Amino acid sequence: LLRGLGPDSPVSELKRLKGGSPTETPVTAGTGTRRSALLRLMRRHSINQVPLVDENLRVVSLVTRKELTFTEELPVRAVVMGGGFGSRLGSLTENLPKPMLPVGDRPLLELIVGQLRKAGITQIVVTTHYKGEVIRDYFGNGADFGVEMDYIEEEEPLGTAGSLALLPVGDALVLVINGDVLTQVDYRAVVDFHREHHADVTIGLRQHELTVPYGVVDTDGVTVRGISEKPVIRNFISAGVYLLDPTVCSKVPRGRASDMPDLITKVIEDGGSVIGFPVREYWLDIGHLANYKAAQAAVGRDS
Repeated sequence: LLRGLGPDSPVSELKRLKGGSPTETPVTAGTGTRRSALLRLMRRHSINQVPLVDENLRVVSLVTRKELTFTEELPVRAVVMGGGFGSRLGSLTENLPKPMLPVGDRPLLELIVGQLRKAGITQIVVTTHYKGEVIRDYFGNGADFGVEMDYIEEEEPLGTAGSLALLPVGDALVLVINGDVLTQVDYRAVVDFHREHHADVTIGLRQHELTVPYGVVDTDGVTVRGISEKPVIRNFISAGVYLLDPTVCSKVPRGRASDMPDLITKVIEDGGSVIGFPVREYWLDIGHLANYKAAQAAVGRDS
């Protein structure tokens, strides 16, 4: 476009116009290139981003100088809910807790930890119940993964919010993430959004579409007002990502199971501010077998 070519112009024409320029040959790197090598490549060519390509030279991702050099930590403590049984995944979770299922060549939880570290969040608590020792043995104190990890062992399942009552009191915002969600949401943007709106709770929202496979009839008594053929119903659903003011955790009852909808309802009833952050990035709940297979395929393309 900068060269005056339209979207229908052939690539050969662009190559002709770029002949003899410093970037006549595209600057790319393989998907397994180390961070230090990527930074050297950017400095050598005076560029701020490099496309990552697979063995067939197809672009699968993009890395920027900012994400490679950004080191400022966010004053946020992340809590990853990792205690679920994963019963919907059948035999896959017989020997592994759901967050440790492999996605590509790494456990899902390792991908989550990497995304948190990349966003500058290094204080991570993992709640465990079913086969929690597998998670603890793999991650330890988190030092090998560039973070500090602690664990809350639930003797009995405490739901999606119950374990928050067991968190040590602190001043940092609390980012709660379901341990079975694969997403590329920008956590720094969530924090900025939360602060901008002076919220008590920010919920990550994902638009969900449901097509009714029939003609839907609008009636008033026996009178038919209209009919819609296979309408699409759109609603926001929780994306399994929540950012909480630390005082919100004190509203969680101790010693019994409690879920996020209960906590959010309590905050609203108490006059607190609850807002929604739209998650437009990649998002997938791997708690269903079909979605888990889709995640495998997606990471296989992007890794």
